[in-house]
Amino acid sequence: MKTSSDKHKWVRHKQNKNCDSVHHPKEKILQLNNFKEYFKNKEILEVFGGQGNLTDYYNNYGNTTALTKEKFGSSFDYIYQLRAKKKKYNVIDIDSYGYPDLFFPVVFEMIKDNGLLIFTFPIVGVNCLNGIQEQHFITFWRSSRPTIGDVTGILTDMSLRNWILLELKDVVKIDRIYRFVFKCKKLKATDMTNVKNNGKHLAKQTTMF
Repeated sequence: MKTSSDKHKWVRHKQNKNCDSVHHPKEKILQLNNFKEYFKNKEILEVFGGQGNLTDYYNNYGNTTALTKEKFGSSFDYIYQLRAKKKKYNVIDIDSYGYPDLFFPVVFEMIKDNGLLIFTFPIVGVNCLNGIQEQHFITFWRSSRPTIGDVTGILTDMSLRNWILLELKDVVKIDRIYRFVFKCKKLKATDMTNVKNNGKHLAKQTTMF
């Protein structure tokens, strides 16, 4: 009988082989088809791009930057180079095999008004939980087993610090992962705080906190 650790290793093996049974390109594209109007002639950032199905799909619609490991190295590191260059995108798709935590809140500084934030979120239980990882979930997502509501609530709080209001457009369960689609609406700080900025004594503020 296979243990949870054995199953985890087998899933990782198939991920390394880029097997469709764990990558789920057809299901992901089926969801994306509902948002084609957001992709046409737009700037698209595909984090953890593999020059595969999703890259080909996005290339049919907009100007796609796929962060492949071969060309850009670690997506976790390179995204901060893009941020330093003040790059902005209409669509950011984080399709990692692990959790997307390290990309928050930096992606909120890189998304354009009315842009889409799309990401893959493994359902907790697939990865082998240990005490350290479980404590991370509690600290970051405020739950040892983050739900759709937990993820939406935490990211809404983060986005508001960058004067962005999130709207959950769609979330689908594909085998052992969720695929989230959020619309990011930029808001005026003066409207959110009900404070009038006369431009004389208030310093320029980029984040809420």
